[in-house]
Amino acid sequence: MNENGIAQAHKIAQRLAAHKLAAIYASPLPRAIQTAAPLAQSHNLQVQETADLLDIDYGAWEGMAREDIRAKFPAMYEKWIHTPGKVRFPGGDSLRLVRLRVETLLQELCKEHLGETVVLISHRVTCHVALCYALGLPNDSIWRVRQDVGCINQFEERDGVYVVTLMNETDHLRG
Repeated sequence: MNENGIAQAHKIAQRLAAHKLAAIYASPLPRAIQTAAPLAQSHNLQVQETADLLDIDYGAWEGMAREDIRAKFPAMYEKWIHTPGKVRFPGGDSLRLVRLRVETLLQELCKEHLGETVVLISHRVTCHVALCYALGLPNDSIWRVRQDVGCINQFEERDGVYVVTLMNETDHLRG
């Protein structure tokens, strides 16, 4: 994580300082754990790692530049832009698999932390998928939900339905 990412992690912790948190869950990737660390420290909690919050596995696309992907996989690239729910990366995941992970995790956390506030720290596509799930949108809608780096989303479960109360909030990153 670079200096900017560390600063953003501290700003997230400051933004959530007044909230009573029951738990913090994060992807096991180092950048997610590093993002979670200041928040966990400020709330005297341990970061609980879960592979359910990992980003999508891009398979053969992993590490490739966008221009190279367009050249090598033109049809799949267009599908990823326009109908991402229909893409399965060669040697990797599909949004359906990511959504299954997220859906299962959220259902488990709702049972385990009924009435409590938990924080999930993940990655770009996984956050898009989680919000689409909470909003009842199909996976093809992921690019219609904006997610900036370091943003905060908030949703709660009410009688079996998720209600999004805050989305892509980044005021804490300014100034």
